[in-house]
Amino acid sequence: MKFTSRQTDIINAATELIGENGVQRLTTKSLAARIGFSEPALYRHFKDKNEILRSILLHFKGTMGEGLKRIIYNDKTGLEKLSDIVSYQFNFFVKFPAVIMVIFSETSFQNNKNLSRTVKSILDDKRKIVFDIIKSGQKDGSIRDDLEFEQITNIVMGSMRVTVLNWRLSEYNFDLLAESKKLITTIEKILTPE
Repeated sequence: MKFTSRQTDIINAATELIGENGVQRLTTKSLAARIGFSEPALYRHFKDKNEILRSILLHFKGTMGEGLKRIIYNDKTGLEKLSDIVSYQFNFFVKFPAVIMVIFSETSFQNNKNLSRTVKSILDDKRKIVFDIIKSGQKDGSIRDDLEFEQITNIVMGSMRVTVLNWRLSEYNFDLLAESKKLITTIEKILTPE
């Protein structure tokens, strides 16, 4: 989805407010105050708070997608690409920690099908990328082929999610990039053929 420069400013301001106060405390009033114009002016760019939240998710999806494409379409082995994806995603979250609060708020979105579908779409896209990389790694011999690629995908995505969630819940109180290196080392040990 393409956003105007003003919409992008609003998305960035909303993401900052969410990072400071959480998704539930984001209001159009506080957002309008943050960007320096009236609430009615805000509604010229987005129809409501849910559209703003959905736009944050879509903006995140687009930004992440560009970085992931560079990883997917290089000449590295499947295992190297998998390691690069973990590293890229963790670096992205260190740069934009407030995005975690939006993505991990899926239980808050359960009453809004549009937001729930958007979160599911992001997770499904990422799952397919990881899944395809694991399959390619099994073909190129860099990832052991005696394990089901669906289960490897669950292990990789689940361990990433738990690590990022722990970082968020600890109020970013540990070095996520150092943890990503440990996670990558562990994934490589588990998945490298003997």
